[in-house]
Amino acid sequence: MKFRTIGILLLLLAPVLPAAEAVTPFHRAVIKPSLVRLQPGQEQKFKVVILATRLMAAAAPAGVRWSVNNIPGGNAELGTIDAQGLYRAPAKTPVPYEVHICGEVTGSANRFVWGTVLLGDPSPAYKIIGTWGEATGPDSRLKEPHGISIDRQGNLLIADQGAGRIFRYSKDGKFLAEIGKGRGSEDGQFTEPRYATVDSAGNIFVTDLKGDRPRLQVFDPQGNFLRIFAEKGMKDGMILRGHGLWFDSKGRLFATDVDNMRVIVFEPSGKPLFHWGKDGPDPGDFNAPHGLYLDANDDVFVNGYYGPTLKFTSDGHFLFWFAHGDPPDGSVYFHSMTGDRWGNAYLTVRTKAGYGGAFESNQGRKVSIAKYNNNGDFICNLSLSVPEHTESWCAVDQDGTIYALYKSKAKAGVEIFRQN
Repeated sequence: MKFRTIGILLLLLAPVLPAAEAVTPFHRAVIKPSLVRLQPGQEQKFKVVILATRLMAAAAPAGVRWSVNNIPGGNAELGTIDAQGLYRAPAKTPVPYEVHICGEVTGSANRFVWGTVLLGDPSPAYKIIGTWGEATGPDSRLKEPHGISIDRQGNLLIADQGAGRIFRYSKDGKFLAEIGKGRGSEDGQFTEPRYATVDSAGNIFVTDLKGDRPRLQVFDPQGNFLRIFAEKGMKDGMILRGHGLWFDSKGRLFATDVDNMRVIVFEPSGKPLFHWGKDGPDPGDFNAPHGLYLDANDDVFVNGYYGPTLKFTSDGHFLFWFAHGDPPDGSVYFHSMTGDRWGNAYLTVRTKAGYGGAFESNQGRKVSIAKYNNNGDFICNLSLSVPEHTESWCAVDQDGTIYALYKSKAKAGVEIFRQN
């Protein structure tokens, strides 16, 4: 009996080890390779690795379900992939040339991993399939559009900081409605709205510069004011200059605060939950965080205005960075970002024509959208046709069509791109 009691005590005092299938935020999966070019009919083996953690070796996952462009197992047009991850390219090059390999992973904190296949010889490219706009001027509706997103009905929400308003348009440019109560400093009015996004119910959340008023406002799907939150300031739960907004799968709102150099997370009610980030040059630090995008894993991408773009877990654990500045001919300023359902990130960027400080001429600048996959691999670049607009924003719909804001001296509107 004495030995039995001692044995029970030893069991109670022994460290409790997690079960082999237990998942923590550090059990992260990666796909290998993450970017590959193939010719028609060629094969490529993909695999998933669960990364090593402290005192735990890297391992193969318990199971992976493979798909091509969200089609389980793929098809003859896009290529097929078997249960072991062997991808067989189609007999002829599809259009577009870019194909998305997805692994749904058992036993990983990030459920999905994506790899990119570029098929054939051509590099991925986009072409303009449409454009619309309105003349700018004292009596015009669009004056200085700043942010663009897509609502639950597939319409465009445009935040116009010059007009101090939020507008709803159809994708082909038909004006549908105005959100809120116009320009002003009261609740439901706007001063310099930066961006609008929607939650799962279609409610519209807007970040705005409203003097000493709270920075975030909420409207119902029809545009009626509901509430306002996020006081101006530097304390917990406050925002100085909000910019990017995105919801995670739990309905929490993530917002970038440019001047406080952080990401802040709210409940939909407006209650602040936590924040992370600080000013600095080290990995995980921010350099004027602007845009924000969450993928299907709720991993958080944040672009710094001066670069780079950083990827975090949803609780702020730094993963990696990419898209650093590349002067004199490459990207220097990174205004905003968005993403698509395959985990790709789209950065609206511009170059800088020589050193001229904050007030340099627009001459020689190029505005473009740089596309990266979920692992930070560069995919392609597409140029906007309006060089005068030094900063822009874009939105991507379910089929990968890009809607990019533009503003010239005479017009403002949207350019529409689709991959070749």
